[in-house]
Amino acid sequence: MVTTIQVREDVLERLAAFKNQIGAKSMDETIRVLLAKAKSLEKSHFGSLKKLEPFRRDEIDRFG
Repeated sequence: MVTTIQVREDVLERLAAFKNQIGAKSMDETIRVLLAKAKSLEKSHFGSLKKLEPFRRDEIDRFG
């Protein structure tokens, strides 16, 4: 099934530029790549700051 979606001209220009950048053959392929990247970002940040020390509140931060 083929359908039409409405996007602003600046979005179309950005999609076209990304399409050329990744060498996609169609806007459909371009959007699929963008969706896959967006989905993989959700997982990729988990555990990325392994060397981060646990948070400890300084005494001057406390209201008393």
